[in-house]
Order: sequence, then structure tokens, then C-alpha cells
Amino acid sequence: MKIIDIHGHLGNINFVPFWAADAERLAAYCRESGVSRLCLSASRAIMYDIREGNAELDAALKAHDEFFGYVVVSPTFPDSVKDLAYLRTNKKFRGVKIHPDYHGYDLSVPSNFAFVDAVLKKTPMALFHTSCMPGTGFSPFATIAELARRNPKTKIVAAHGAGLFQNGSYPFFPNLDSLERVAAKGLPENLWVDTAHYLLYAYPTVLQKMVDLAGAGHVVFGTDAPLQGPMQMRFMAELVESLRVTVRDKEKIFWRNAEKILGVKV
Repeated sequence: MKIIDIHGHLGNINFVPFWAADAERLAAYCRESGVSRLCLSASRAIMYDIREGNAELDAALKAHDEFFGYVVVSPTFPDSVKDLAYLRTNKKFRGVKIHPDYHGYDLSVPSNFAFVDAVLKKTPMALFHTSCMPGTGFSPFATIAELARRNPKTKIVAAHGAGLFQNGSYPFFPNLDSLERVAAKGLPENLWVDTAHYLLYAYPTVLQKMVDLAGAGHVVFGTDAPLQGPMQMRFMAELVESLRVTVRDKEKIFWRNAEKILGVKV
């Protein structure tokens, strides 16, 4: 079965050596794990310098058929909107990446919300980091869902299970409260949730609940690569295979939804 991983990173995450992968290593991870395509943002753009990171990814996308890319933009660095030009000059860039927690801004603050809202009108799709750890909360799923409703022509992915693991008092008991709260009112048609969260490996039943809440048509395969390397990518594939859903629904999660979101055929 084809697999499109919607959520990966080029470079060194958190500047930790064992969470680093250049383009060659990421390509090897894809081969080892059976991933057909990996969608990347530049770690440098998230952690250090947006424009340097976007340029670094531009070069990597041109050299590797396995990858698609996201332009990182942020109201903290307003000049980053100039890099939306990559969406025209390099068709391997399929959309944008928004990461409020690492860039230190609250997505719901009016000026930040307006900045991101304007960006969404200029891109076919966006991947949002969604706050998912104690001590974070700048990018809640409810705000992302509001942006999706305001921009129905833009396809939006909320990472990390829509904010799985919001419980700071009991951090090892993951919950899907954010997803359930929004899903109860109906998910916008242009909103998806990705599977990129390490606690899913420890608690496989959480992914089943995620699919039950959102529906397979709103869940898309993602791993946060290169965290844990190719083993992480294989584990997530095995986890999706274990779901109590139809083969067609597994195809949606593995690749059909991603092709729709990215506007590609793999």
C-alpha cells in the first residue's frame, strides 16, 4: 500500500544530534520504512532562521523526488511572507507550515490570527503544529478549526492528533478532548488531523478513538520524522494497519487523504 507521510522535518530538531536528518538520511528512512513520499518543513526555519531554512528546503526538494515541502511563515518574522514565492517557483512546495508554540506567539491573539488568516488565503494547504504538551498552548485545535471555517478553499491539517496530550497534571494519560470537543459540532470539510504523536505507539487504542471521532476521511498519516528514525515510521504504519476499519478507510489514512490535501497523485 502507498504511504504518504504528511509531517516530517529536514535537519536538526531541537538541535539534538540524535534527532537530526539531512536529505540523504531522510530518503533512506523512506526506503527503509516503505514511505512513498515525505512532506517536510525545515527544522532550521522552525528553530532558528525562517528564511535560511526555507532556502535550505528549496534546494533539498529540487534534489529528491521523495519529498514535498512546506514554506514556514510566522508573524514573529513578518518578512517570512516573502517566501510564499516558493509556492510559485518550486512546485514541490505544496503549502505552508505554521508553528506558534516554537515561534512564541499565541494564534488566537487578533494580530496573529489576522496574519495567519491572510496567509491561508494565499496557499492551497497548511500544516499547523497543534499544542500537545504541558506548558504549551499557543496553537489550540479550536482556533485552527475556526481558521479552517474562515478559509474553506484552503486544506488544513492539525498535527499531533489535534492536540493529543493536553493534560499537564497526568502527562502519561493522553486524551483527545480537543478533537472530541470540535468534532461534536462537526469538523469542517477542509480540516484533517494527523497521527504524529509518540504516545500513539504506547497507547494504540488512542488512534482507534481518533478515527472513531474524526472519521477516516479526516485522519492523515504523519510521523514527525526524523524523531525515532525509520522505526517510528514503520510503527505508525503497523498501527494504522491494526485499526478496526475497512481497507478503504486505511487507504484514506495512508495516502488518499494526503493526495487530496496536497493536490498530487503519487
